[in-house]
Amino acid sequence: MTLDTATPTLRSGIYEALFVHAPDGMLIASVDGRVLAANARACELLGRTEQELVELGLPGIVGGSDGRWSEVLGIRDRTNAFRGVVPVVHGDGITFSAEVTTGTFLDGRESRAYVCLRDVGAAEDATAERAEATARSAEDVVDALESVSDMYIGVDADWRMTYINAKAEARLGVAREDVVGRDIWQEFPALVGSDFEPVYRQVARTGRPASLEARYDEADLWCEARVYPLRRGGIAVYFRDISERRAREQERERLLEAERVAREAQRDLARRATRDELTGLLSRAGLRLEVERVLADRPGARLTVVSMDLDRFKLVNHSLGHGAGDRVLGEFARRLAALTGPADAVARYGADEFVVVLVDRSTEEAGRFAEQVLRACREELDVGPRLLVTVSIGLAARDVCAPDPGILLREAGVALHRAKDDGRDRAVWFDEQMHVESVRRVEIENDLRQAVDRDELFVEYQPAFDLRQERIRHVEALVRWRHPLRGLVAPQDFIPVAEETGLVGRIGEQVLDRALAQARRWTHLPDLRVWVNVSPAQLVDRAIPDRIAAALHRAGLPAERLGIEVTESALADGAGAGEVLRQVHDLGVAIAVDDFGTGYSSLARLTEFPVDVVKIDKSFVGDLGTARGEAFVAGIVTLARAIDAHVVAEGVETLPQLTALSALGVDSACGYLLARPAAPEHLPLTLPTEASFRWPVGLHPTVARVPGPTSPQR
Repeated sequence: MTLDTATPTLRSGIYEALFVHAPDGMLIASVDGRVLAANARACELLGRTEQELVELGLPGIVGGSDGRWSEVLGIRDRTNAFRGVVPVVHGDGITFSAEVTTGTFLDGRESRAYVCLRDVGAAEDATAERAEATARSAEDVVDALESVSDMYIGVDADWRMTYINAKAEARLGVAREDVVGRDIWQEFPALVGSDFEPVYRQVARTGRPASLEARYDEADLWCEARVYPLRRGGIAVYFRDISERRAREQERERLLEAERVAREAQRDLARRATRDELTGLLSRAGLRLEVERVLADRPGARLTVVSMDLDRFKLVNHSLGHGAGDRVLGEFARRLAALTGPADAVARYGADEFVVVLVDRSTEEAGRFAEQVLRACREELDVGPRLLVTVSIGLAARDVCAPDPGILLREAGVALHRAKDDGRDRAVWFDEQMHVESVRRVEIENDLRQAVDRDELFVEYQPAFDLRQERIRHVEALVRWRHPLRGLVAPQDFIPVAEETGLVGRIGEQVLDRALAQARRWTHLPDLRVWVNVSPAQLVDRAIPDRIAAALHRAGLPAERLGIEVTESALADGAGAGEVLRQVHDLGVAIAVDDFGTGYSSLARLTEFPVDVVKIDKSFVGDLGTARGEAFVAGIVTLARAIDAHVVAEGVETLPQLTALSALGVDSACGYLLARPAAPEHLPLTLPTEASFRWPVGLHPTVARVPGPTSPQR
């Protein structure tokens, strides 16, 4: 009886037994490879549903590019049947070896193919059992193990290796005859303590399969290891080389880490660009961005800009060190931030300059904020030594909507300068008068640049009369500016502008050249020295000594005919300015400290610098006649004697002042009482005749008259 003539019940039973409930995976397919049906074991073995297998077809299951499957089809076409080990693809993408039996049959008039799949791992255990039970030939086992694509090692219950296939031999660099029968831990000592050892021992102990991915350094191999227990003890280990996949994963991890580091670096750069590293406040750029954000969110916001500058902060840096200066800045920033609201922007705008932008504060509220800042700064700072560092404040605001922050910043800066000029430790609001002065200052800057280029500056000279040796030894060169429209511009109006804009360097060089040229014409006057003012901004230039030496060479003048005057505040930069002054002094050029008593230094500080002349400021000369004023002048004279310096008093305007200075031991004096600044030809450096010259009545009798080359010598 054939299946066709069998009853429906019989056919159904045979189908159930041979296909549906078969222990192996079964597929029914067309001869061209389309899957028509799959049993439950095939779905389990291949990790796919029946519908997925139908859609995929045999080429997708067994890997259409694998040459082994082409051989299978060739054999089946010739003999109508095939049996052997073939690589198949699991649903998770992993290829594994399966024992495949396939043949063709007629389904009515249609040719069909059946495909039986059996897992090699399970087959190996069955093979091992059959070998033990029935002494199956070793050749069958070897054929199965050599046909798999993985590396394989078999180990018995005593950890002796029973087999190693050719792929494992090649990768591990061993020969089968050298390792079979040897202890696996002794033959491969790198396994001891590796990730593999506990897994091997666990499978041998529990009888449950396990797998892991790990690196086996001895073979320079990243591998996936699947470990199975054997029925009579021992384990079977299949290795798959996953080095390429691992390399791709590591490259992906490296790229992800590089991307993370780049993002972190970008965030750090953004933070550094907008935050001051020392104080944690906004930086200049950060303040601009914050104000832009506020105006974008609240276009009608009223902004008040508060510009602040720590008074005499340079003295803290140079007397106590930059570490103490940094601690002062940090403490001031902390106090400032504590006084502001969440909507306000607080920034460190420069070295010791801070800016706060108050949002929607009335004039009264902004004024109270400024007073709070002033009071906070009047409390001592404990930064090692206890210090009192005050602050000067400028404020600017506009009642119009969307004010220009740049304009407010400039206006607050102008008000800040006014606060400093008015005595520091105070707050000043910007007003229209300051606006007028600011505009005029800009005009002066523009005109001054042109004046330097057009040679509109000239030099006048003021002599200092020696009160002891009856002669003139000092003549100070004073720069003047004759504007083509405004006429003479006062020095106090353009010298600060020149210092702020950097023009003072060019102006200083012009004055130096002209003063030396004039000094060359006065070489007939014994020991006469011409003095030139050098600003603190010029002393920053370390090339000043070379410039002075070059100017002396051009004029053909010895260095003892030149002196430079520096303000007392310039001495605050002890390291920089001190080194420049020492180099200038080494040339033979004399050094004078101008306006002594009004700057940063103490009397003792003069001993740290090469000082030849101390000039007493006219404000102290004006105090003569009082016990305090005379005591101060006497103290300067005493100090000057100690450092072997000449003392010159400035701004002498009355005979009592001149008499007091002479009595206190001052060496020389200058001022309107004696001679006003004038062109060289108008200075009283020479006298025409003894008979025609008359000193002002009551002039101090020791003030000398220096005879000219044609006058009789005394």
